[in-house]
Amino acid sequence: CMRIGLAQLRLENMENNVRKALDLLKKSKADVVVFPELFNTGYNLENIRRSNPKFIIEVSKKTRAIIIAGMPEKGYNTAFVIYRGKILGRHRKTKLFPLLREHEIFKAGRVVKPIETPFGLFGIMICYELRFPEIARKLVKKGAKVLFVIAQFPSTRIEHWKVLLRARAIENQVFVVGVNCVNGHCGGHSMIIDPLGKVLKELGECEAYEEVDINLEYVNEIRKRYPFLNRTE
Repeated sequence: CMRIGLAQLRLENMENNVRKALDLLKKSKADVVVFPELFNTGYNLENIRRSNPKFIIEVSKKTRAIIIAGMPEKGYNTAFVIYRGKILGRHRKTKLFPLLREHEIFKAGRVVKPIETPFGLFGIMICYELRFPEIARKLVKKGAKVLFVIAQFPSTRIEHWKVLLRARAIENQVFVVGVNCVNGHCGGHSMIIDPLGKVLKELGECEAYEEVDINLEYVNEIRKRYPFLNRTE
């Protein structure tokens, strides 16, 4: 089993965001703790300029958990996968959100590949990328059995978030972990969904932290029972 912690944070100023994350990691009993997109800075340009991932790399030395966290890095909107003081890998957001004019803030990443961890291959996606099923499928074809989607998904389209997370799970027969933030416009509803599309946990619209156990062997079981990914046409 793998225990996943959903860190649905209310984004405030950068100091508070960092403090809440560090406090949470000290108390967590999860194997993997997932924070939202740009969880330390939000889209605040001043915060983005002075952001540095070193603080979470340092704290990871004192926790047993793999940390998945969205932070700005070298001009990219990046998701880090960190374990015991080491960056196991990073995913730089490949699809920048046009309604936010995100291309004026960040460069687009170019690589989509799973990241090797002690629990196997993790597929990482960031917010707007959830709307592109080919990204999820590419990660699954390369071996990911769980997809992590970190986001700042708005309340006004939160039903899209719920449906798209379930769709990515069902069509790829994988676990999907979606972690959203809550603030003035983001709508929460972080979720864990199993390979049949069943919602194992859904948080509400307030700041919250929950841990859920999943068994990745269930992915193999479902794919054997329903060999939909084996089609050759």
